[in-house]
Order: sequence, then structure tokens, then C-alpha cells
Amino acid sequence: MPRDASAPLAHTMNRITRLARQLPFQTALLLAPIAYCAHQIEESAGGFRVWRGRHFPANNPLPGPHVFAILTALGLLSILWFTVRRSRPTAALVLLFFLTTQLHNVVYHVGAGVYVADYSPGTVTAVALYLPINLFLLRQAIREQWVTATGAGALLLVSGGLYWAFELIGPVVIALGFGLGVAAVAIAERRTQRSV
Repeated sequence: MPRDASAPLAHTMNRITRLARQLPFQTALLLAPIAYCAHQIEESAGGFRVWRGRHFPANNPLPGPHVFAILTALGLLSILWFTVRRSRPTAALVLLFFLTTQLHNVVYHVGAGVYVADYSPGTVTAVALYLPINLFLLRQAIREQWVTATGAGALLLVSGGLYWAFELIGPVVIALGFGLGVAAVAIAERRTQRSV
């Protein structure tokens, strides 16, 4: 009787899925910077900046390595702040950061590639990594009660607004959004401390 060649792969995928479900939100957050590194490699190797310049007006005067360093630092600082504080406001901030910089980037890559009928470098990692990782982060955050389902919906809307404002205006939007997010977390945590 011939053995199904896909059986070992299916078994491995089922096992990975079971293990992933046990991964706590705090640990799962580390998947996002790893996905960002892989995404940047794909964009750089594929010439994303050149591709974008061919099809859309430039809005980001910062060199690619600077953007990589800034977003990596902000992402890791967000994770660190959540790890130290372990509060709902810091969970919301770290989710907002990654949803803004990653999840909506999936829509950009797929949509822009279809719109101009030309492969957008970064599409593979956006779909294969950003999408499942960010949806998993949302799921774990809701499951562990760091955010409510309504709060997650609000984060999706706000992150979408920030991402598309970034695409239209440029990196100042990320700086302002992150700064306002930090201020909101500080205010929320101060209110929580006063009520205790």
C-alpha cells in the first residue's frame, strides 16, 4: 500500500500549530521582529525601493538602513516595555506598533502589486509571516485578556489609519503616532496607579 508522502508534513504542521497555541503573548511578540528582519531581506534583495520609485511617488527620505534601525529599535523597546510593565496599556501599544508597521503592510504589498500588475518585493514575507504572526498576536492578546475583542478592533482601525497616513505623508506619522502612544500609556498607567 503506497504511503502518503504528505503525511509527515501534515503531522509536523499539526504539531507546530499545537505548540504555537501554547506560546504566551509575551513570548510570541518576539516573532514580530524576526518577521521584520526576513521582510527587510526580501525587500532589499528584490529592490523594493527602486520598485516603489517606479510606481509611486517617494514619501520617505530616510535611507532603508535607517528605517530598519529605527523600526527595529521601536519594536524592541515596545516589547521590553510590555515585558517590564506587563500592563494592558503597554500590551495595546506593542500591538498597535506591530499592526501598524506589519499587518497593514500586507494589504499594501498585495494591493500595490495587483494595482500595477508587477510583483512588489516583500509580498511573500508579508503574506507568509506578517499576516499569520500578527493575527496570532491579536488572538493571544485577546485570549490572555491583554485586550478585549472590541479593543483589538479599535487597534486594527487606528493602526490602519496610521499606516495609510504614513504611506501618504511619510515617516513623521510613525514618530508622532509612537510618541502619542507612549504618552497615552503613561497617562493610563498613572490613572491605574492612582486608583489602586
